[in-house]
Amino acid sequence: MKYYVDVEGKTLEFDFEERGDLLVVRHQSRELRIDLRQVRAPSLYSLLVDHRSYEVFIDQEQGEQEGEYHVLIEGEQYKLTVQDEWARRLATIQRRAHIQAGELPIKAPMPGYVVAVLVKPGQRVERGQGLVILSAMKMENEIKAPRAGTVQSANVEAGQTVEQGRVLLVLA
Repeated sequence: MKYYVDVEGKTLEFDFEERGDLLVVRHQSRELRIDLRQVRAPSLYSLLVDHRSYEVFIDQEQGEQEGEYHVLIEGEQYKLTVQDEWARRLATIQRRAHIQAGELPIKAPMPGYVVAVLVKPGQRVERGQGLVILSAMKMENEIKAPRAGTVQSANVEAGQTVEQGRVLLVLA
């Protein structure tokens, strides 16, 4: 699975692959074997990277948004934002859909299974409010409103399978 990590203004791309108890991470042409285990709840971890040990504190509570972490490793603190390829695709689509007026069809960014429709026709929604929860590749993705508006129609219901590009609902 591909992940994108934003740290200090840079976006790094990683491929993760599970091999038994180890996690193999590829970045560019480099491959690392990683073992991350929680030592003490909620935030102390032991991290082994190619047989080198680190003590890591990970604070998810401080994060201002989903996927944001504050990490302390070897006395240095980093703010990381982590997105898998689906979350990144969703964020990109939602940024592109910056339309201020008129009808706005909200489409499925990937094929999946509708877990829940969080709004009803006629309901007023704010920018960033959850509209539909779509499950794809065993992960639930919340499709959010790219702008404020009123739900004109809901074209899907929970339990339904949808293809990429299918109109889930329309905002007006």
